[in-house]
Order: sequence, then structure tokens, then C-alpha cells
Amino acid sequence: MGVLDGQVAIVTGASRGLGKDIALSLARAGAMVIVSARTDEPGQSRIPGSLADTVGQIEDAGSKARAIRCDVADEADIQNLVKTTLDDFGKIDILVNNAGILVPGTVLEMEPKHWRLSFKVNMEGPFLVCKAALPAMIDAGGGHIINISSRGAIGPGAGPYDVARPTGGAAYGATKAALERFSQGLASEVFQHKVSVNVLSPHLAIWSEGGHFFRTRAGEPDYSGWRMTGDIIGDAAVVICSQERGRYTGNILYDELVMLKEGGMSAEEVARRYPVE
Repeated sequence: MGVLDGQVAIVTGASRGLGKDIALSLARAGAMVIVSARTDEPGQSRIPGSLADTVGQIEDAGSKARAIRCDVADEADIQNLVKTTLDDFGKIDILVNNAGILVPGTVLEMEPKHWRLSFKVNMEGPFLVCKAALPAMIDAGGGHIINISSRGAIGPGAGPYDVARPTGGAAYGATKAALERFSQGLASEVFQHKVSVNVLSPHLAIWSEGGHFFRTRAGEPDYSGWRMTGDIIGDAAVVICSQERGRYTGNILYDELVMLKEGGMSAEEVARRYPVE
């Protein structure tokens, strides 16, 4: 028996990367997982990974999944995602807002349209998905929302500076900082309905198909200090969704720290189960 048996979960951005890793873990824990993203089938993107791939991996492991295409920059797609899930499965217990983009470039280099797109996908998308899914979650007696963030939300602090920050950090970091503030605000609004809203980020960098694709184009990538699979963030999501609804809420969390505290693992167990390159 899995700890999430009988629950229905939606994971956005689940064609690859952290979204796929989270979907796999939720499915292993017994949830029926609705995976969504823009890439339906292999070959539709230059970057490896598709919804078909994710569903295949989940089903090969003996678990259940369903793919529903959704671009979180398109409100009609979001409404269809939620409606189809409710029509077919009757409820939504878990929502993971993972879909996101990082547009490279400094503020001086970035086109205003790309700045707006970053906020549309990374901030407005989660807002719209939450708004669409929350009525059903409340009617069903509660649930868990996890918004995926990044250490990029943490600013560089005051100068003087010795080295330049990575390009894209100002825009991407601003969207993730906004997402974290939104999440805590939402948590304070819906806790009485037994809906928890938490933020989850990787504690250490995690290999992803997209990251590998772009780093390889830029040269030979160095993954020293990285985790080469995202099992840890998926398992942390399961732990979060196992907590009391409406009380374990409003937290800014990091996967490794979740496994150490709420997951009851020792530092040695974490290092053995989730090795670092």
C-alpha cells in the first residue's frame, strides 16, 4: 500500500526534469498522476522528454498516469486540464506547479517581451492553475499544493561584489521570489479549508534534460556537486503530501532538508540514497 493510494495528482511541466521526477515519485506512492506539459510526443522539442515518455515510465513501473497537454501560459489550456481531470477522476488532491522557464541574458540584454513571458509562465501560470483547481480541492475537503521554486529566489545581497551573477538571474530569481511570496499568501487564505500550500526547491543542483541540453551546447558541462537524478525532490514531494492538510503549510522548503526532518532520514542515509557527483 502506498501512502498516497487513492489520491489524484496534477503535475505541470512533467515531460522532463523535476516535473517528471516528481510525477514518478507520486505515482510510486500510489497516486493517480495527471502529467501535463507542452510536449506530447518525442521529437516535438529539441530537448529530450515528452509526456508520452513520462507516462510510459510510470506505467512500466506498475503505476498509473494520464497525459493532458497544457501550456500554462494559455488560460484555456489550464481550464481544460482541470476540467478533464475532474470529469475523468472526480477530484484533485495534489497539485504541483512545476512548469517554468529561464530566459538567459542580463537585464540590459533581455527583451521586455521575454521579461513578461518569464512572469507569465513562472508566476501567472501557477496563479491560474491554483485558481482553477482550488474550488474542487476545497469541495473535496482539502489537499496539497506544491509550488516548485529555486535557490535563484534568494538574492545576492548587498555589494560590493567579486563576481558577476549568472545571466538570467535577475529575471528568473524575481519570478521565483514572487512565487514564494504568493505561495505563503495563498497558504494563509486557504488553510481553514484544509488546503496546504508549500514551496519546494532543490537543495543542490539536479541534472535535467533541459539543463544538460543547453550546457552541452555551451561547452563540456561540469556536474561536480550535482545530483544526477531527481529522486530526492520527488520523494520530498511525497513526504510533504503525507503531512496534515492545512497545518503543514506556508513553508519554504528544500528537498534534502525535508528528507532529513520530516522524512526522518539521517545525513548518511541521504548521502547514500541520493548521491552527489
